[in-house]
Amino acid sequence: MKINDNSRPSEITSNEIWELYKLLEDLDEHYVLYDRHDAPQDREELFYLAGTTVGDDGMVYESPDSMGLQLPYSKNEWVELTLENMANGRKQKAVVRIKVNTLLKKRLSVDELLEKNHIRIPEADELADYEYEEVSYGTGADAFTEKLPVVHFPVPINNNYAKRKTEAERAAYWMENYLRHCSVPYKKDRDGGVTRFTFVFMCGNAPGGFVEGCVWFWDKAAEARVYYNQMGADICKGSSHRPELLRLLNFINARVFMDLNDGGNRWYDPQILHTPRIYLTEDECYDISMTTMINYRFWREAEEETHDYLTAYCPELLDLLAPFIFDTLRGDITVEDAISGICADIIN
Repeated sequence: MKINDNSRPSEITSNEIWELYKLLEDLDEHYVLYDRHDAPQDREELFYLAGTTVGDDGMVYESPDSMGLQLPYSKNEWVELTLENMANGRKQKAVVRIKVNTLLKKRLSVDELLEKNHIRIPEADELADYEYEEVSYGTGADAFTEKLPVVHFPVPINNNYAKRKTEAERAAYWMENYLRHCSVPYKKDRDGGVTRFTFVFMCGNAPGGFVEGCVWFWDKAAEARVYYNQMGADICKGSSHRPELLRLLNFINARVFMDLNDGGNRWYDPQILHTPRIYLTEDECYDISMTTMINYRFWREAEEETHDYLTAYCPELLDLLAPFIFDTLRGDITVEDAISGICADIIN
């Protein structure tokens, strides 16, 4: 149902986006708290809400199907917040765009949209605790003055001195929050001097009915591995068809690129975000493993998609590939049959 409002642009069909826009426009005090995960100290800062705009990106259509039809793919509508404050004596600006794909089946409430984008509306007593600096805008009859929040934070001298979260620590923090929120079983420990998460995923096609996975949070990037269990390694070790397996893995690396999606909920558009590599390990353990290196800056930009990639996409891909991989190792099918099957069942 569309909320009636004569001031509402006709292109804005999302009630949640319009409600959020009106909420921000009608604030008694135009201040918000923004949890800046990209800041060096990973901090929540108070900002003056200098501007709020509402808009949309128009309808995006899928590629034509075999009959030449194009179906609607996405229609993003958004509220954009322009934020300003005084940080260490200098004016800083941040822009946050909160968007909704109106074609998705599920809807987030206004509170959920704010939380997802790390925005919080402060209480009046919180605002009283801050220091402010008056800043003038415009000239002549158009001149006005606003009070920008003043933020002080330590400037790191070097990495050894700075007491702050590293990119790896922030990514591990996001990951653990996701695992807890989604009730995904995991083990957290230290390996090689860094944080590691270990998982077990149920996969009906894999030997024993499950695959295993680990994520290491190295300084420069996260390393994610998902691999068949020891039963799969034993099949590989005892097989005389490992040369055929290597040819099959080479084909998979070259041609298999599945769209990442969220299981049909359509929280985000299906797309290819990461390209894993599948291989046979060289440590004489005969593990068939799929590894992805994930840049932390990209993780921050595609947080939900990356979490789904690690806990759903990778196990699902190994599950889909398992019949072709292990039938080849057993000699039940030729590598040509396996490639044809992957083309028919996975690529197409």
